[in-house]
Amino acid sequence: MDTENRDELEWAKRELAALRESVRSCVLATASSSGQPLSSYAPVFIDEAGDFFVYVSAMAKHYAHLKKTGKASLSLIEDESVALELFARKRVTVDCEAELMKRDSAPWIAAMAGLEARHGATVGYLKGLLDFDLFRLRPSEGRLVLGFGKAYRVSGPGLAEVAFLGAGGHRSAK
Repeated sequence: MDTENRDELEWAKRELAALRESVRSCVLATASSSGQPLSSYAPVFIDEAGDFFVYVSAMAKHYAHLKKTGKASLSLIEDESVALELFARKRVTVDCEAELMKRDSAPWIAAMAGLEARHGATVGYLKGLLDFDLFRLRPSEGRLVLGFGKAYRVSGPGLAEVAFLGAGGHRSAK
């Protein structure tokens, strides 16, 4: 791989890290056991391993979907107010395996501390509510979009592997 391509992939990794740091909530896509799709959102915490954690109410539809199917798609997307181009907002969308975390286990306590550090006192209140549960969303692979013609495949532990996606870029009608 030439230096220019290597530099671009390193830039994409830095942009992904910045996106993960700046975006505080995720778009969460789930499906019922019959395949009915649902889009929602949740505040998110990302641990050092790159796993995503959401603390959701059992009254939410996506809670049942996560619990029954163990699958989700998660997106982090640049805020509209800072995006240079609405049609090309920076974003990453990943396929995830969802795991219900055992309340008061060491991993639960660590992730809840991370959520509270990131999102403040509201988490301290919510963690005492027994109709809320913590899900770990472990990403497998996804797509990172950093602008027009700047799409990448992300994969591996913590989405540390970034590769070019496809070839030829966008086509236009003549």
